[in-house]
Amino acid sequence: MARILIADDDHAYLDVFCDGMAAMGHEAVGVSRGDAALDRLRKEDFDIVFLDVIMPGGGAITLGHSVRNMNAELPIVVITGRPELGHSPLLRNGLRFAQAKLQKTASLSELDRTVRQLAPAANLNSNE
Repeated sequence: MARILIADDDHAYLDVFCDGMAAMGHEAVGVSRGDAALDRLRKEDFDIVFLDVIMPGGGAITLGHSVRNMNAELPIVVITGRPELGHSPLLRNGLRFAQAKLQKTASLSELDRTVRQLAPAANLNSNE
């Protein structure tokens, strides 16, 4: 089981993501603002963080660099509902800290696979 922080301002997506990760055996914490994500990261431990590219309180570029400065080892996954943003060289360069970049259309199984690949704690049973 992994402890996941998900920062996204789309409340419906956030609910589905958190519920889906819980169904996959993970503990998911959702926040809808970038500054709220930083606050949680200062106070709590997570195994992986998912950041929306654009959201109030700081998007993935600003937030990702802050997260990286706080914890150089924490896996960061960038998520977006705007695929055209992936074609921007400026954005690609700004998001180079991310271990993965996913579209919001990614299936729950793909999200779970990403968590399991990037967060070693995801592969441990809660009974171990």
